[in-house]
Amino acid sequence: MSYSTPPGGPGNVGPYGAPVQQQGWYAPPPPPPDNSGGGKGLKRVVIALLALAFVAVLAVGGLALYDAAGGGSLPGAQDGGDGEQQILSSDEIATLLNGRTNSLKSGDEDEFLKPFVGAAKDEQRKIFKNLRKVPFAESKYMVFNQTGDGSDEWGSGAKLALDVAFVHQIKGVDVRPVSEWYRWTVEKESESAEPRISEVGGSPGASGLANAVYYPAPWDLYDDMYVKRQAHTITISAKKNIADANRFAPIVEESAKNDLELWGSNTSSVANTPEGFLVVLEPDRKMYAKLYNNDGSDLGWDAGESVPMPAFNAGSSGDTDQIEYGGARIKMDTSTSRFTSSAWRAGVGDISRHEIAHALIQPQDPGAYGDDEETSIQAWVVEGFAEYVSYRFDGTRGDEKVSQNLSGREFDGELPGQDFEAENGSISANYALSYLAMRFIAEKAGEPALFEFAVDHYRQPTNLNQQLQQAVGMSESEFQSAWAQYVRSNIR
Repeated sequence: MSYSTPPGGPGNVGPYGAPVQQQGWYAPPPPPPDNSGGGKGLKRVVIALLALAFVAVLAVGGLALYDAAGGGSLPGAQDGGDGEQQILSSDEIATLLNGRTNSLKSGDEDEFLKPFVGAAKDEQRKIFKNLRKVPFAESKYMVFNQTGDGSDEWGSGAKLALDVAFVHQIKGVDVRPVSEWYRWTVEKESESAEPRISEVGGSPGASGLANAVYYPAPWDLYDDMYVKRQAHTITISAKKNIADANRFAPIVEESAKNDLELWGSNTSSVANTPEGFLVVLEPDRKMYAKLYNNDGSDLGWDAGESVPMPAFNAGSSGDTDQIEYGGARIKMDTSTSRFTSSAWRAGVGDISRHEIAHALIQPQDPGAYGDDEETSIQAWVVEGFAEYVSYRFDGTRGDEKVSQNLSGREFDGELPGQDFEAENGSISANYALSYLAMRFIAEKAGEPALFEFAVDHYRQPTNLNQQLQQAVGMSESEFQSAWAQYVRSNIR
């Protein structure tokens, strides 16, 4: 099944658990901004893509990041020999970044908004207010790359685009800092003028990938963002939907508590386990599709999604080919039947436990493997684990789903492959088959063995045969045969 994916990571969490197919991480840099000048005397702006720091070169692609926090300065273009004059300096760019970082932390709205002008200022005022409602353990603005070198041969002004990472870590939710990518259009009318940020939007791409920017977040979309904090969850919605958010949030919280307790009782000392989860509840389908997905592409059938968030790696030496994950962002479409039927409590609990299970295990994925079926995390493990956790608290519902989704269908005895949409003629059938695979392991070897198997497979997807031997004492082919018999015994 297709899904806009995080860079470098194999498919492992998608819409209501749908698998994510990996895409490559390297791509050409984003296109330059319109440098027509708009009557401001911009006769010529030299276009250059500056490599601000070469801190990560991965086997799955190239990623260059520059740490501009803490007073660092950006490399600037040299005064050219063609009559060019340096108008917008690297120090001024660093000041723009560090100033937004410091004022967001201090809560100084006027200082935060100072360099923004026009519509960008109005938008940033809204975003600032929304961001201040989120419990960040870390938040800072850092440059990824620069288009335009800040010089102009006429000395009358300069304009450039900065692709800026909003690096952040939400307390209890992210085990490592993650990032959202913006593009700032920065202008300076003359050498004596102050630089201004005239446009802000999503970056055209982190390393050129539009689906790797994780923009827009709810703080970008909502005019007034409602945030409900509970012990294990942060539930977010537009303030106009506060009544529904407050109705669903207790069930989301209970689901998180149940998932965490189940995880804790079946695992021992698993590093980088989230303590809580961020969940966005959105009834408008277009808004739902756009969250963390700027092109707004919509599968059309999904009711929820756990979006993997790669960790922002500003310290890699480039000696590793792994991209760690910092956590996940969960979004759910509250206009779907799970939220609107007379059995909405069961429906909300079902989907919440499923998506939270994805987010819970996500940081175990090292992101080091390609999208080949033999080297990727197997979709049946990904979806089967989330389904198992969900139905672990409602076995009757699990049996009903198996019967509903498999009865009367032909069964070829094959485990689901990586493309849930194309195989078996039914996405729901593949979910049911995956659930039965994980339930089979639990019934044969015990629940702790199931959890150990899932964690080990996330960490080392290429060791499936060894992991099945460890869990149930069977090779892959032996497991598939025994599982197929188990499936047939459960189809009524």
